[in-house]
Amino acid sequence: MKRLIWIGMLMLLCLQGMAQTTNKTAVVKKPTTTKPAAKKPVATKTTTTKTTTTQTAGNSKTDKTAFNEKTAADNQAQKEIAAIQQSTGYLYNAPLPYMPQKLDVLFIGNSFSIDTSVALPSILSSLGINNVNVYVLYKGGCSMKQHYEYYKSGEKVYELYRYNSQGEQQLEKATSIGEVMSRFPYDVVVWQQYSLESGDYTTYEPYLSKLIQAYNITKLAARTTFAFNETWAYASNNKNLSKYKTQKNMWKSICTSVRKMRAASGIDIIIPCGTAVQNAREVETLKIDNELTRDGTHINLYAGRYLLACTFFESIIAPCLNRNLRDDTTIYGKESDIGQVNNTNRKLLQNCARLAVANNYDISEFAGQ
Repeated sequence: MKRLIWIGMLMLLCLQGMAQTTNKTAVVKKPTTTKPAAKKPVATKTTTTKTTTTQTAGNSKTDKTAFNEKTAADNQAQKEIAAIQQSTGYLYNAPLPYMPQKLDVLFIGNSFSIDTSVALPSILSSLGINNVNVYVLYKGGCSMKQHYEYYKSGEKVYELYRYNSQGEQQLEKATSIGEVMSRFPYDVVVWQQYSLESGDYTTYEPYLSKLIQAYNITKLAARTTFAFNETWAYASNNKNLSKYKTQKNMWKSICTSVRKMRAASGIDIIIPCGTAVQNAREVETLKIDNELTRDGTHINLYAGRYLLACTFFESIIAPCLNRNLRDDTTIYGKESDIGQVNNTNRKLLQNCARLAVANNYDISEFAGQ
């Protein structure tokens, strides 16, 4: 009987243990049902992260759009260049002569060519360089198309000037482009477009290619290096600037056209006068009346012309004769002249020219140093 009682008590204890286990299991399972509520703060953080990501993506989208636009513009420019090369051919440009006994340069241009060359005698004289002659064939406002038409007609509508260490000399009052092309065995021939059309490459061809052909059948030199003078943008108040809207845009358009010219023709010697002028316009101590111009178009007679002559010297004469522009001690103009070149501003003007030659198409941050 006692044995049955003990068995019954054991069974009762077992049943109570099972009931407690069932209750514990139920309690443990309750947090499981509340876990989704615990995840709410995490969901909020995720939302915040998404918002930040969206803002970053917006900036990236802007950058990507700008990048795509530039890429599209570059691709379009390459297509245009390829099309031009098919019609004009690719020119192999001979390197500049090195240490020649004499250096003769022909500049086919207009008043901007005179502005570029007229201060050269002062630099050549200061450096004791007596074996350089720069001949400028001048017809005011003459474009490449007009040079080509005057070559075909043989009209004597040009003046011819020579610049060397002795100064400026007018050699002819009325001559033709064909006569001057065949007058000397020029080492370098410099081409230049009419300033208002310099930022429109469609005005360059086919006239530049035809002029090069014309020169090649009349030249006396066994080899000639071709160079190109990149003109400068007008002052901001010039009425003709409306074609380009702003001065900076005119300069950028000129740079773009010169790049296309270089790729299509092979003329890889650039005289970056336009970029040198833009460099100088960024230097506070070089700022003079009308943004370095004397009439909104042509360059200032002293600081401006000296700057252009430095750019010409650094692009053509310095590499040919292995001479350093830093050795020049020119004083150009009188103290009363606007933009006189002296010991105060000479180095800055040289800097602007040298930096432009180092990078033909960009304004330099070091111009004022």
